[in-house]
Order: sequence, then C-alpha cells, then structure tokens
Amino acid sequence: MLMLSRLVFMFIYGDGDELSLLWKDVLTAFRIGVIFDIKVLSFGLLPLYLLALSQLVKQAVIQQEKIRKIVSGYSLFLLSLYAIISVIDFNFFRFFNTRISVLMFGVIEDNTTAVLKSVWTEYPVVWISIALVIFCYILHKLIVGQLKKMDGELTVKNNAMKVGLVLLFTGLYFLGLRGSISMAPLDVRHTTISSSSFVNALTLNGVFALKTAYTDKQRSEINTDIQAMLSRYGFDSVSPALESYLGKKMSGKDSLARNLITETGKNEFLDKNPPNVVFIIMESMNGYYLDLHSRESNLLGQLEQELPDCYVFRNFLSSGELTIFSLEGLLAGTPLAPISQSVYQNRILTSSVALPYKERGYQTAFVSGGEMGWRNLDKFVANQGFDSIEGKTVLEKYYPGAATCEWGVHDEYTFRRIYEILSSEKSSRPRFVVGFTISNHSPYQTPESYKSYPLSLSKQMKSGLKVPAEIARKNFLAYQYANDCLGRFIRQIRNSPLGENTIIAVTGDHANHLLYDFTDRDNLKNFSIPFILYVPEKYKPEGKRDTKVFASHKDVFPTLFNLSLSQAKYVKTGEDLFSPQAKDNFAIYNYSIAMNSAGCVDFRKSPLFFRWENKESERLVAADQSKDKNIDMLYLKSRAYVASMSYYIMDELNSRKIGE
Repeated sequence: MLMLSRLVFMFIYGDGDELSLLWKDVLTAFRIGVIFDIKVLSFGLLPLYLLALSQLVKQAVIQQEKIRKIVSGYSLFLLSLYAIISVIDFNFFRFFNTRISVLMFGVIEDNTTAVLKSVWTEYPVVWISIALVIFCYILHKLIVGQLKKMDGELTVKNNAMKVGLVLLFTGLYFLGLRGSISMAPLDVRHTTISSSSFVNALTLNGVFALKTAYTDKQRSEINTDIQAMLSRYGFDSVSPALESYLGKKMSGKDSLARNLITETGKNEFLDKNPPNVVFIIMESMNGYYLDLHSRESNLLGQLEQELPDCYVFRNFLSSGELTIFSLEGLLAGTPLAPISQSVYQNRILTSSVALPYKERGYQTAFVSGGEMGWRNLDKFVANQGFDSIEGKTVLEKYYPGAATCEWGVHDEYTFRRIYEILSSEKSSRPRFVVGFTISNHSPYQTPESYKSYPLSLSKQMKSGLKVPAEIARKNFLAYQYANDCLGRFIRQIRNSPLGENTIIAVTGDHANHLLYDFTDRDNLKNFSIPFILYVPEKYKPEGKRDTKVFASHKDVFPTLFNLSLSQAKYVKTGEDLFSPQAKDNFAIYNYSIAMNSAGCVDFRKSPLFFRWENKESERLVAADQSKDKNIDMLYLKSRAYVASMSYYIMDELNSRKIGE
C-alpha cells in the first residue's frame, strides 16, 4: 500500500525528464523508501507483536478466535489510518509542494471554518471518501481471508529452539523499528540522497512525514537557547556568526547584539519633509504569475498601468512559507515564529519596524480586512509600536454592507481605509501605515460587484496545471482582483496631493503553490514574489538603480528607512536595495533557502547546492560546493544571517536590554 502511494506520487508529481536523468537516485529513493515503510509498519504493529510475545507465557494464553478478532480489528484500523494519512499527504503536496510538514499545524491553527471550506471547494472530498470506504472494505476482506488461512499453531518442542526463534524474531523486529544497522537509527536525515529535492521526498511515506512534522512542531516552540541555535547553524559562538554576516570585527563589551544596530545617513530634506510611508502585504502575490499576464489573460487589472512608475524587484523571496511567519519576519525581523502564539506574545521587540517611525513622531497604523484575533495578531501588533489596529470588525463599522469572504472584508475596503487615514486632517503628523490584504486566499472569492478584466486561460497558464481549470481560473481571478485594488490605490495616491510625499511599498506574504509544481531547477519561479516601490520624484535616489539584485523580506525596511528617515537607528535585518552594497546581496526564503547571482543553497536538511545555468538564465543546475567559492560563501553568509538574527531576538527575549 505504501509503495503504491509512492509510485502514484512519483508519476503524478514527478518531472519525467528530470527523473530519467536521475534514475539511479530514484532507485535508491525507492530502496530507502521500503525501509521507511517497514519502520512505520513495525511501530504501528508493535502492539500485536507484544501480544504475540505474551502468548509464550502460559498464564497469558488467549483463545485463538479472540486473537484473530484482535488482530483483524487492529490491523484494519491501522492500515486504514495509514491509507487516510497517505491521501492527506498526497493532497498536501499538491498545495504546498512538500510532504506533510510542520506547515500542516499552521494550517490547522488558521481559521478552521475557512480552511475546511477551502478543502471542500478545491478537493474532491466526496470521491476521495468513497474511494477510501471501498478500499477499507477490500482491506477488511483481505485481512479476514488471510487470518483464516493461519488456523493451526506451529509447535516447537525444543526449548532451545524456542528461545532461539524468539530472540531471532525479536532481533528482526527491533531492526525494523530502528530501520538501520548503523549507529544512527533511520530518520529524516537519510532522505537526502540526491541533488533533487523531489527525489529526496520520494523516500518518505505520509506516516513518517506526519511523525517528522509533529517532532518539528515540538521543536518549533520559541526556544531561546542561543548555544543550541548557534550549533545548529555551524557556529561555536556569536562573534563568528556576526562577523560572517556583517563582514566586520565585533566590538562592544555590553552586548554583541549592538553590532546589528545601524543608522541611516544625515538628510536635511527628510528632516524637513518627512514622507508618509505605506507598506502593503499582499496575500499570495506570486511573482511567477506576473509572467502569465497578457491582454486576454489579464492578471494585473489597474496595477499594469502603475508598474512603469514603480521600481519592481523580481528576484525577491519571502521570509516565510506561511503568512504568520512572514508577517512577524517583516514587522520584527524575527526568524523565530510565531511569537504571537507563544509566551512572548506581549513582548515589545526593539527590532519592530514601527519604532523608528514612532520615535520620529509618525502616526502609526495597522489595517487589515482580516480578523485581528487570528493567531493572536492583535496582541503581537499592539506591542510593536502601532498607535491603531483595525481589522474586519472595525472596517465593517466604517463600511456597512462591505463585501466579505471567508477570511474577512475584501481588499478594496482595506485600501479605502488606508487612503482615509492618509487624507485625514485630524493630525499634521506624517503617517506610517501597514496594510495586510486577504482576498487572494483560498477558496478564492471575489465581490459580486467586481467587474473583471478578460481572463481566458492561455496555453502557458494551462501547461503544467495540477488542479482543474475552474479552480485555476478562480485563483487567477482573485489574484487579478487584488492587483486591481492595489493599482487603483496607487493611482489614487499618485493623482492626489499625497502623491508628492507618500512612499508606497508592496510585497507578498509568500508565493502560492496551488496551481503548479516546480522542480529544484525552478526554485526562483517557485518561491518568488515581487517587491514594488512607488517613490515620489523628490524622494527618489539619484541615478539608475538595479532592480535585478537578489533580495527578500529582510531588505524591505532597511530600504524604506533609508528612503524616508534621517539619522534613524534600526536593526540591520538586510540591505538598503539602493545602496552600493546591494549588488552583492542575497535573498533568503523561509530562513533556509538562499539565492544570489552565483546560485542557490537549500539547507532545510542536508544542504543542496545549485548554480545558474548561465548568466541570463533563471534556471538552476546542481553544483559542487567545493568547486565554487561563491556558492560556498553564499552558504556561509546565509547561515550567519539566520544565526545573527536569531541571536538578536533570543537575546531580546532573554534580557530585554538590547539597544538600551
């Protein structure tokens, strides 16, 4: 059963061309996969094995008929459960492009009603359920039939042989539980057998993936053990990590974390003319979808007219693969998440991006169409320097009858409220506003009043789709609607007096993996999101700027701080993308996949190394780290970055004395 699920997984999700080149690795994956299957079955059937051993004690003898019922019932339960988990694992990969992982618990902790509705909408739940019922019935018949063939007992009279057989079978069973004859028992580290992450994923089964996800969930609790964290990223102490990231020797006896605090330059114009700053986090704003846009397949709406007046960074990645991780990464530069659901949810973090603005007299606001109680976001945001926090409930009071979806109030009302905050004459203070949209989220609903642009699925859109065309169209329509709302907002600002002194920054919380599967060669397509900057003429940096540099969420606020604030201190989470240093910058996704102009390093497990096919290509090929110093440097610097930022936040949570 588990092997069949692996075969189906390979044929449905695998890339034939890639797998044909890696056929030896595929065979190895299936060989190791069998061992993983034996391991999960050994653990699952352990109660029956212990029951069998108990039969060796005369006083514990149970009638054969009762044994058969116990074995039959338990086996049916276990194998049915494994089948259900395998189906969940198969469909989980379809959505997240990974086997069951810690993300599953993040999904469960989301809005449960909305998640269930999304599952019902996007998956053939009824047909899957019917298939599982039929499968379990066949399984029952097979188990009962097999047990009937086992009538009669094998009698061994020789006591020495009895002991020998018990020791032999117990030894074999223990080997099955361990999965290995080496020093280390079989675990997830043994899945890295290829340069292809898909081939590595083939080794697993859904049951072991679920077990690993649960273990990761336990480990993902906010842990402030600095030394353990440093060891995980390959550093003996804090200093070499900071030095590798910052490129300078450490100084300061009080706190090494002070070295991560930097300052914007002196700018008299900004002192006298502080601009409004609006930062928009768009739900699932895929970068790859921008390449699918055309007149007939319109994915941008009014945003298409605004992009020529903006800086658009395309080699850009998100800090997290789930919304809450990206939100906390953006708002506080933390690789440790979710802080909002931890014992530290009420902690003020000096790395909060609102604080430099608040210290300069800005009025700060957070606006979203979503429920602010989601993931305790209201508690977290309230402690990060925002004067006001407005979510679904507040927006519905401002706009009675506002169109809603499963996740809250539609995006047009979020943008409408942000514009009203900026236009308000109640305060003469400059504004810093963070907006978070929710419409482009499964189950992909758009307001009935929305008049869509032409949206036929092009040949390129249909190529490689892993969901029915009707679901893809709903996703593309929601993407179009969100972008249209954004475009109208930028145009409204640009054509008003606010256009002279309002900087608008936009990025996605993460990419959406629902529609397409990508191999490691297309990691940039798979994970990229855009970073869009509208900067009024008076605030633009001088000279032509390179928007092809590699960057990620870590670089958003170092860029905005330097565009908008004079002599402001902030935590160096990344680079100012308009500075000379940006040409050597790197992007990092989920604090575990780094990219730059040299290539890519994936260090989620054992590291995988890639280089670009050629200078113009956006595709990757496997590389040998030892033969490429640039990729080796990327691996070092990205690990040093994650270790440095983790250290800063841990030190903050432990002492609350950073920067004081």
